[in-house]
Amino acid sequence: MTSTVAPTEASAASVAWRLGALYGPAVYGVSAASVAVPAAADDLHTAPATAVWILTIHALGLGVGAAVAGRATDVWGPRRVLTLGAVLLAAGTMLCAVATALAVAVAGRALLATGSGAMTATALTLAAGRSSSQRPAVLARLGAAMALFSATAPLAGALAVTTSWKTALILPALSLTAIPLCWPLAQSRPALPARVDWAGAGLLVLTAAGLLLTIQSATLHFPPLPTLGLITGTCALAILLNRHRRRHPDGFIPAVTSQRRFLLAGLAGAGIYGGLFGCVFAVPQMLTHLGYTAQSIGLLLLPGAIVAAAAARLAGHATADVTRRRVLAATSALFSASLLLAAWSQQPVTLICAATAGFAAFAIAQTTLTPAVTAHIDRGQRGGALGPLNLMFFIGGALGAATCSALWQPWGLPAALATMAALPAISVVAARAALREPQRARWSGTSGGMRPRAGEAAGQTGSTPFRNIL
Repeated sequence: MTSTVAPTEASAASVAWRLGALYGPAVYGVSAASVAVPAAADDLHTAPATAVWILTIHALGLGVGAAVAGRATDVWGPRRVLTLGAVLLAAGTMLCAVATALAVAVAGRALLATGSGAMTATALTLAAGRSSSQRPAVLARLGAAMALFSATAPLAGALAVTTSWKTALILPALSLTAIPLCWPLAQSRPALPARVDWAGAGLLVLTAAGLLLTIQSATLHFPPLPTLGLITGTCALAILLNRHRRRHPDGFIPAVTSQRRFLLAGLAGAGIYGGLFGCVFAVPQMLTHLGYTAQSIGLLLLPGAIVAAAAARLAGHATADVTRRRVLAATSALFSASLLLAAWSQQPVTLICAATAGFAAFAIAQTTLTPAVTAHIDRGQRGGALGPLNLMFFIGGALGAATCSALWQPWGLPAALATMAALPAISVVAARAALREPQRARWSGTSGGMRPRAGEAAGQTGSTPFRNIL
């Protein structure tokens, strides 16, 4: 007689760190690669201002890749998205490795960024899809892992560039090493019977590309007329995308993305990402002016990762959802104040404290905002909601880095860093406004649009009030 042993569910810590290893290297695409831009410009015989495309294309590809891959995990399943992401990462790595011209390096970075977007979307979708008893702990530890990668990015870039500038550019490919670990978590399932909304996907890609290029236009020194054309075209695409979403509520952009709750969560995350990206851009530059080397700056930022990891775990273990939201608002306020203090004093201690506060806010945001958005969304549409949410986060990050870079020369780094304080301050307002959201029904997609789940009256869920979810 034989007995069958049921498989045991992986622990929250194991799941989170595996998903963190899948997501985290995407952070290296900007923070670590920025160290290599001067050497890359010299070797590729191009101006440093032109070589900034190496960073710009990553922000563009990462945002677009995350937005598209989110919905793709719903339609095709996470394993197919992981496979496609792996192919893109491998192809981008090979192109960057053999690059002898800027165009080749930029093309390789575009593939790398799109592959990284697929990894980030899959990691968050898998985390949000864990059981309700395990999800908070998984997201808390995932936030801690992401903070660790953010804090180690400058050091990783400094160490990588000692071998070659190309090594620093391909660090996002480290996600490939985590795919075998995450494969069992991405359980195979049949594809959804729904047709793929290619028109919606195309409009989303073009609109996201236009937004990100508009944000980067000052850094890239676009002439006024092309910039105006870019803004006009992006606005037109956004209008078409919104019209398409209204006509196809079950299409590539779920109807939930128009809800006030979703928009507030995206705004809160975008403010924190923007403040952190701007801080990570400015703080190393200011420390360099104070005489610190790239390696020493990386080591100085490491304690911030420990603080952020602890903060994320504490937020994840909060007993009430409202408490976690208030923690996010308080941490965002602390981050904003620390940026102002660092810009005023310009001392190493305050600069490191500002970065530490940013890492903590970044980790807590991921711990709180992801479940806030996905808790009342049908499992088959979670990826489609998380994709645009991630896109909003990355747009905020691109805005922070681009604004800080654009203000560096005319105003100086301290003033540029001070302006970054406005972004997490916006997060405080968004988080507090979201707390006042009224109770709402749990929604799921249907052929006729969005309607309450069976057994749930509009305005009721039968469980936690919606105002306690975000």
